[in-house]
This record gives sequence, C-alpha cells and structure tokens, in this order.
Amino acid sequence: MSPLNLLVEQHVAPVMKAAGFKRSGRTFRLVAGNGDQAVLGFARHYTDPGAAVFDVSYGIVPAPYWEWVNRHAADGDSRAPVAFGPAVLSGEVVPPPHAAHAPDAGMPFRARWALRADNGLVCGEALAAVLHEDTVPQIVHLLDRSNLLRECRRPALPVVRRVPLTRVEILLRVDEAPVEEIESLLADVRLAGPGDQFITWTRRRLTARNGSDLEA
Repeated sequence: MSPLNLLVEQHVAPVMKAAGFKRSGRTFRLVAGNGDQAVLGFARHYTDPGAAVFDVSYGIVPAPYWEWVNRHAADGDSRAPVAFGPAVLSGEVVPPPHAAHAPDAGMPFRARWALRADNGLVCGEALAAVLHEDTVPQIVHLLDRSNLLRECRRPALPVVRRVPLTRVEILLRVDEAPVEEIESLLADVRLAGPGDQFITWTRRRLTARNGSDLEA
C-alpha cells in the first residue's frame, strides 16, 4: 500500500465513516435525503521526489444541478459526481504549516499537503483533525440548501462558487419556488452561447413539476 493510501486508510477513513460518508478508494461521498451530494477527494502531485504532495478538496453537488449536468445521459445511465468534478461550490482542506508542502506560499499552493517518510503520523493526525473540526462541519452545513444559497450569495466560509449566482438561485429553488419567481430569475440568465439550453431545461422542469402538482 502506498504511503498516501495508508494515510487515508488509517487517519481519514475513520473520521469520514463516523460522519456518515461512503468511501470508494480515496473518494468520500455524503448524500443528503434530497439527493444533494458532497464529494471529497485527493489529488496527487508529482512535484517533489522526497514527498507525496497532495490536495484534498470537496465539492457540493445539488441534485437539480447534477441532473442539468447529466441532461443528455440515457435513462439509468447517469454517473455519480466525482471528486474535483462539476460542483456548485468547492472548498479546499488546507493543512497547518507543519503539514504543508509550501507553508509560505499563496493559494492554491498553500493548500498542498506533504507526506514524507518521517512525518506520516504527524501529517495523518493533522489531516484527521482538520477534517473533523473544520471540513466535515462545513460540508454538513452546506448540504442544507438554504445555507448553501447564503454561502453562494455572500460567502463566509473559505469556499469558491463555480456556477453563476443566478443559475444557482434557480437550481436550488426550481422544485419549490413559485413559477413566477423562477421566471423572473430566468430573465437575468446569461446564456453561454446558442447551444446553452439552460432556460429551456428549466422551463421543462417547471412544466413537469406543475403536472405533478395537478395530479396530487
């Protein structure tokens, strides 16, 4: 087992399992009751022959956003969100100076961890502590759509919004907000080009929702 995989096995997996995450290799996934997901993963960088240098990052992937991303997938063939893939919001797990590869650098290099032959325990314990004390509570907080929307509007956490705000507003509210409110937001959507079908897709979803409401 590689040193990084051993670190994940010994120090990361117990913390994430206790918080309800499911694991696949070096990827950890937490799914909310409404289908929204958080995906945390590791990216290895081969930049230092004396250390295993890596990033740890998470993304928040609301269910409507993932349905938009996978709108062309065949029925039953929609893949699951992946670490470092499409997400509405992302955050880095930043190491304390004693576990950082470049403690004096600016972001994004400041976010890189360094696992060396002589610091395995120290690095693993530091990562477990940051995950337990900071990252997992952030993720749980952001899996509440009202909290996620507030962070997208005015971030208080060290996160990055990766989707235009108007689209986020629509995606997080399309299944429950009044149709006229969604239509008002759609008027402010800037399309990426002639092939951008976001407005059409949203209106189809609203129509399907209204049909379901009438049947109920």
